[in-house]
Amino acid sequence: MREFDDKLRGRLCKALYIITSLIYLYTAGFGAFSEMTQRALLITICGFTIFLSKPFKIKQEQNPLTRALDWLMAFGFTAAGIYIMMIWNDRVSKVGAIPMQDVVMATVMIILLLIATYKATGWPLVITCIVFLIYTAAGPYLPSILSHRGESWSRTANFMYVSTGSIFGVPAGIAATYIISFVIFGAFLERFGAGQWFVDLAYAGTGRYRGGPAKTSVVSSALMGMISGSPAANVVTTGAFTIPLMKRTGYKDFEAAAVEAVASTGGMFTPPIMGAAAFMMAEFLGIPYMAVAKAAIVPALLYYLSLLLVVDSIAVKSHLVGMPKDQLPDAKEILLKRGQLGLPIIFVIAVILMGWSPMKSAFYGIIAVILVACLKKETRPNAATFIDALESGVKGVANIVISCAAAGIIVGVISMTGLATKLSYTLVSISGGNLLIAAVLTAIITIILGCGMPPTPTYVILATVLVKPLTEMGATALSAHMFIFMFSCIGALTPPVAITAYTAAAISKSDPNVTGFRAFRMGLVAYIIPFIFLSSPAILMQGNTLEVTLAVVTATLGIFCLTAAVEGYMFQYWSKLTRVLMGVAAILMLIPGSVTDIAGIVLIAAAWVLNKFVFKPDVGVN
Repeated sequence: MREFDDKLRGRLCKALYIITSLIYLYTAGFGAFSEMTQRALLITICGFTIFLSKPFKIKQEQNPLTRALDWLMAFGFTAAGIYIMMIWNDRVSKVGAIPMQDVVMATVMIILLLIATYKATGWPLVITCIVFLIYTAAGPYLPSILSHRGESWSRTANFMYVSTGSIFGVPAGIAATYIISFVIFGAFLERFGAGQWFVDLAYAGTGRYRGGPAKTSVVSSALMGMISGSPAANVVTTGAFTIPLMKRTGYKDFEAAAVEAVASTGGMFTPPIMGAAAFMMAEFLGIPYMAVAKAAIVPALLYYLSLLLVVDSIAVKSHLVGMPKDQLPDAKEILLKRGQLGLPIIFVIAVILMGWSPMKSAFYGIIAVILVACLKKETRPNAATFIDALESGVKGVANIVISCAAAGIIVGVISMTGLATKLSYTLVSISGGNLLIAAVLTAIITIILGCGMPPTPTYVILATVLVKPLTEMGATALSAHMFIFMFSCIGALTPPVAITAYTAAAISKSDPNVTGFRAFRMGLVAYIIPFIFLSSPAILMQGNTLEVTLAVVTATLGIFCLTAAVEGYMFQYWSKLTRVLMGVAAILMLIPGSVTDIAGIVLIAAAWVLNKFVFKPDVGVN
């Protein structure tokens, strides 16, 4: 009976993944359904598959009761999803008393959505949702800073369920249009060979240099991150190849895992595709997606430049050399045999620049993947590959969709109670109207929330609340959104949780905590860059050519100085005192302004002179 149940679940989920991919490919190419149907259908299917693919267990075992419970919840969630699609058009045009059946189905949807969210992402997001739901009723009993009139459960449940401002709100809408289209596009690229092509090309280009395997990890993870949008998935995909290779060539196990964790995390904010939250940012700001991607170019380049410098420093201190040429793949052969696999990405970038919608771009990008893969025998797919790509597309997006729906509950509560305005006033008050203090508080809140929650819901929740006060204190809207977005991404890299680092540690068999703190140190620049563009949008390519050029040049110098300070090597070994001076110089160079730039250059010169003629460098320091 158990074997039959397992097979039935697997086959049913696989069939639903494939059918759903086909449905949403159709809507991407030929037009979406009605607003509620487009969103509710995807949430319903993803919830159903999560209940069956992530079964409940008691003491690591399943029994007939928990198996039956999985099916009961799956069908209950489906019933609630179908019900809202059937009655929504009628309800939005009517006023008056809320039908009791609506409240019942809304309650079923909310409870089962929270259970599905627990299965998909764990407790943090679920607990946050529950706290916010309690807040709707507890308003009259709270301090004035948080108080509100209070809402009945029937009104709260109805708003969460029937309106398009909560569960089926903007986050779910973007997930059901842009995100699923690009996740399926990424799945086709990966399954049709582009993922391995990225790794091979990066290996061929960087393998011969000192610390080559680590540089391969950085480059390939950046390339894979552009299409996967999931740090943990990126670690598993590229890390399975790069982490053992780094260990074989001399990197310590925790260093290899940390490099992969940091490299994979950056994929979330690496253009052109970036993570799911970038689509939401474009929607919130009312600007083209490509404008968001353009703004992320320099921060992403600075991030990966810093990581490349770090792994080079480690290679020098550990006396690591490059791989022999005869052990490396031939770049010319890779380009000749599989170079066409890179064309769909170029095509997607080009058509987005031409003004195509993201959905249309992704749809025709998938067609381009299929066509170019068929051009040569080496990459020609079969029916199984095509089906596998369709399956992995929706399978990879299910957790994101459920997270977006759960985040919608929090957004709905904020909208109902006016909490955003209250928290905005509070942040302004605590910071005294100082943008830097407000930014530090925002970063801390975002990291704490991002440690336990996926980047997308973290960004959605906090952008709803914290963007307004940041802009009121002088930040541009794009800078404020990007600030919260980047800190939402690096929450997964921050100890003590550091889920991305822990995933990499499992592959390298290293200590998770040691790996997490080493990854934090390697990715330190990611905690600094957002503060730069919050006060100087030139880093986001906002401004004239001279402003942008100066901002990029000084920030790049700051990255070099920061690497010297943190790692103890940059072109030469540095003594303890000169590392301190280089650290101060890094901060000055990263802070926008001609005065700080000049002071930074003076400090760099002083540090070099002292290191050269006065102090003995700390050779081999870590």
